[in-house]
Amino acid sequence: MADSSTPVRLSQLRAGARARVHAADLAPEDTALLRAIGLTDRCVVRVCKAGEPCIVQVRATRIGLSGLVAGGIFVIPESLG
Repeated sequence: MADSSTPVRLSQLRAGARARVHAADLAPEDTALLRAIGLTDRCVVRVCKAGEPCIVQVRATRIGLSGLVAGGIFVIPESLG
């Protein structure tokens, strides 16, 4: 099992999980769009709905992401404790 500092794909997290954005493996224009709507490096996200679409909460905003985009975002899960 990976330790808590190992990045995983956002699409691998379950509903209710919290994680910090680590990196994205997406086209530059997709990365720029995500930054513009608040999904920035090191921001904390909470998965509201896993699957297709993947819905995450960033600060006070919920964002719907396609499975393809969610699979290209790498996050570091936060511990529950």
